Amino acid sequence: MSQQKHLVFRVMLLTLLLSGCNRDFAGMAEQRMAYSRVNQSDIEIVAIQDLMGSNYVKGILTAADEINQRPGKLLGRSLKVNIEQERSTVSDTKKIVRRIVANPRITAVLGHRSSSVAIPASVIYDRSQIIFMPPFSTAKSLTGHNFDYVFRMVPSNKIMAEQLAHVAKTLGIQNIVVLYARDELSRELAFLFENAALKQGINLVKRSSFYDKETNYRPTISQFSSETFEAVFIASPAAPAALMATQLREMGIEQPILGNDSLNHLSYKQRAGEAAENTIVPSIYRPDKNSIISQKFLRHYQAKYNTKPDYNAAQGYDSLMLLVAAIEQAGSTLAPLLSSTLHFMPAWVGVTGIHAYDQTGEMQGKKYFFKVVKEGELKDLPAIHVPYLLERFEKGLKDSLIKSSIDRELTDFSKVFTERLHEDDHKTYLLDLAQEILGFKRIGIIYENTVDGRRASDYPLLAALASRKELTIIHCEIPFSILEKTEIEQAIIACYGKLSLEVDAMYIPPYRGIDSKLSQQLNSSLAFFKIPAISLDERNDDPNISLVLGKRSDVDQQSMNSMQVYNNLLNGLKVHEFSEHLQSLPEITPNLSNLQRYGLPDKAILDLSPDGFLYSDDRVQSQAQGKP
Repeated sequence: MSQQKHLVFRVMLLTLLLSGCNRDFAGMAEQRMAYSRVNQSDIEIVAIQDLMGSNYVKGILTAADEINQRPGKLLGRSLKVNIEQERSTVSDTKKIVRRIVANPRITAVLGHRSSSVAIPASVIYDRSQIIFMPPFSTAKSLTGHNFDYVFRMVPSNKIMAEQLAHVAKTLGIQNIVVLYARDELSRELAFLFENAALKQGINLVKRSSFYDKETNYRPTISQFSSETFEAVFIASPAAPAALMATQLREMGIEQPILGNDSLNHLSYKQRAGEAAENTIVPSIYRPDKNSIISQKFLRHYQAKYNTKPDYNAAQGYDSLMLLVAAIEQAGSTLAPLLSSTLHFMPAWVGVTGIHAYDQTGEMQGKKYFFKVVKEGELKDLPAIHVPYLLERFEKGLKDSLIKSSIDRELTDFSKVFTERLHEDDHKTYLLDLAQEILGFKRIGIIYENTVDGRRASDYPLLAALASRKELTIIHCEIPFSILEKTEIEQAIIACYGKLSLEVDAMYIPPYRGIDSKLSQQLNSSLAFFKIPAISLDERNDDPNISLVLGKRSDVDQQSMNSMQVYNNLLNGLKVHEFSEHLQSLPEITPNLSNLQRYGLPDKAILDLSPDGFLYSDDRVQSQAQGKP
């Protein structure tokens, strides 16, 4: 029996066990609809506490507290979180699922950590018209049944495999061993990783499977221990992966380990001990000190639980906040309206990244960061996720051109941004990238028409790009060097007024000596004309800029501090050489709400999945600061 047929058979069997034979799910759905139409009391959801006792539910409760403390709460009603404890057997889980779907007051279920439970449970929730958002289910089949009410909350195994393969390639790995446990989820990820690795030109030295109940993996290890390879890939639950890592190290194999998200669990580090050193794992959460949303979450979670949140808490928080955003946009808890809203609402940004859905409930936009175990602690791997995102963006551009029957040259961003670039060349490619993101044809710029003035404003770089891409530059000249400050400000106001009637984008060079409040007011005024403002100023602090591009702020060009985590991970490169390889990668910070108001599609931002965002929306800023 093939892997796919075996998985389908198992899902059908589990579904029958969960549902029983005589359940009237359509009747339950009708009762839920009828209750939603008349209910004016609490909006109720269910949160499932996983068997690990993780902080997932704590993140949900933090979000619920925030909502209930707002003056208008949620549609003028309180949000009630009913907590259920996950069970270890299908039989016991069946009782929970049946009890949940039989309650017409329940709008959504957040939980069921394991794909082996989430997938069969999804059938029942969908038939009963309950919004179901499993937090960590990565199996492809979760969204493979044309369901209306099931929404993935993490990137799938396919995305995880592709990102891991890109990480391996970026580290210089040319030969790899693939090991996987014989459960369906691990097998699926391993096969997907093999395909992705081959596409990246990585040679598969050996592929072996193992039973997770075994205690001696040495015979398997001995089959490849004398071969030449630079890394080992492990797809497995945490406990057998830890044992495999321990025995790999005992047999003298010190190469880095690339693992699935299960190896990000605390139990992997605890069980493997020193053997976990140099294990690379995907993670959905990297706290952003510059994000007002992330800082709000951090502040509220710490106040409630007196500790910092982890990725489990962040995932719980985002799950509920995304659901709340959908309820507010729908203006209702009616399941069909909520489903339609989640499927088609504009991209939404939470503390774990950008979220959007296709018609199947598949997650779009969200990505994995990567961490590595160093001296028993998980450390961030700076910028290692970016090459994959650039390649994904390029593929989206190519697909769009093919669909539109347009034949034009595209810049190979994933290639040029990993080369050593002169400062001017780097800026030119950033402007090129901005043009592909925003699609502008007429760009405005204010500058002084002198040699120094043109250079200070980056006019020559913009002119070179315009010539190559057939763009029109519409300029407004100001003799900055001979005017007083008041005269300069009056001239800038006049230029903004002139250009706003003629352009579809504005390039904003740093205007030194200009009052920052005036600059922000002028950039804010562009919103009326739906004109995105672009900046290459890495020190930009104006939230009204629509798109800021620069070099990676997390890459240390001197190879000190954060870049030292790459020691013993690289093949054929020294850390300082690798830093040079990464330092030109772009850091993209969009104001997504502005771009959406201007009618620009989310596709480019979803593909690039930026690490940070700008917020000029007063409501977002006030809520982030804890104000009504």
